Amino acid sequence: MEERYVQEFKAFLKDIKRHGEITQYRYGIAMRDFDINQISQDYINQYVQDRKNTTIIRGALLSFLEMAGIKNKFEMPPKAKGRKRVRVKREIGKEEFEAVSRHLYSKSFRDGLMFNIIHEGALRVGEVKSIQLNSFVWDEFLNGAKTCKLIVIGKGDKSRIVLINYKTMEKLFNYYANKMDLSDEETLKNFCTSTTNLFRKDGKVLSEFQIWKIIHNASLKSIGRDIRPHELRSARATELIEMGVPIHHVKNYLGHKSIATTEIYLHQSDKKSISDIQETLKENQ
Repeated sequence: MEERYVQEFKAFLKDIKRHGEITQYRYGIAMRDFDINQISQDYINQYVQDRKNTTIIRGALLSFLEMAGIKNKFEMPPKAKGRKRVRVKREIGKEEFEAVSRHLYSKSFRDGLMFNIIHEGALRVGEVKSIQLNSFVWDEFLNGAKTCKLIVIGKGDKSRIVLINYKTMEKLFNYYANKMDLSDEETLKNFCTSTTNLFRKDGKVLSEFQIWKIIHNASLKSIGRDIRPHELRSARATELIEMGVPIHHVKNYLGHKSIATTEIYLHQSDKKSISDIQETLKENQ
């Protein structure tokens, strides 16, 4: 694809379609060999089939045709038939989680902190970019609260409140206390109201792809398998349900529009309950 179309497509995906950075990246890769000068129904059919008619290629092509204003002039080839590939929701064991966390902290305080906050806050990757020092409700935490409220900006620029554990907040506070005198009232006030973004590299806020890559690489090195950032969110949702938090509260905590989405994690918890009951029955037979 010609460079001018590449840049236009990137802007369209970001500003009009409001896709996340990972989707922008995947769609860009999917369309890089597309020749708009050859566009026809036969060319589109062949282009899609040569790339295995995946959801990514179909979504990318539809977005490009929409951008060009010719979406209604062409049809997508039929979707691939057969068994639908389902991404398995994998569990993250406590020891695995701690191993990845330790590895990240050993390499970078920023990355270890980010890993813990994504998990504890059940954050979407796109919400990480909004976190500044003043996103935390420091007054309550410094006055004895065992968790700290964190305000993040989620889908549709809507804010939601999540809770970060005491140990994680203690690490964050002590990290800055070693850099500045937080016993000074004015310095502490400036710290609590600072608009400094927490997760940056070379002065720029980390992109969604950079966040994904940090967690992906660290988990491969520390536990021998990859962990996807969204799996941290899923793990936290399941943990809250297993702790007995009512599902409608978990729904609000995750920022879900529909409780049906949240119920996915309830089913995961149900499976664990059945497994635990089976083990108990075995022991008592």
